[in-house]
Amino acid sequence: MIEFEENPPRRQIESVVPLINVVFLLLIFFLLTGTLKKTDTVDVELPTGQVDDKKQEEELVLYVEADGFVHFQDLTMDAQMAPYMLRNRFFKLAVQAVTVKADQAADAHDLIQLMEGLRNIGVKEVMLITQQAKE
Repeated sequence: MIEFEENPPRRQIESVVPLINVVFLLLIFFLLTGTLKKTDTVDVELPTGQVDDKKQEEELVLYVEADGFVHFQDLTMDAQMAPYMLRNRFFKLAVQAVTVKADQAADAHDLIQLMEGLRNIGVKEVMLITQQAKE
């Protein structure tokens, strides 16, 4: 009679459920501990700065594009007229400080006019945001 070899015992299939559980726990951990930064509504290239001042940004941000237009929330206006167009909104909100994110190609004269106009309507502090210089 012919004798056949016995089949070697099969390896038990390892369950991947614990691995999936660990992956989901890590995902939840990183979602809860990570911080999300609000994206800018207007794309501007910030100039580089030398001062490393880590002051928090204010809620009210004015964006100045390279062509001199100023954006605030849903409004787009000229840099010279922007403070006067925003006067009523800023008065209702009792604004004392404004953050300005100006494009590096924006005209300095337009930026100075904007800051002077903001001072004229009662804004006490204007923060000009720059990006940190690469070493």
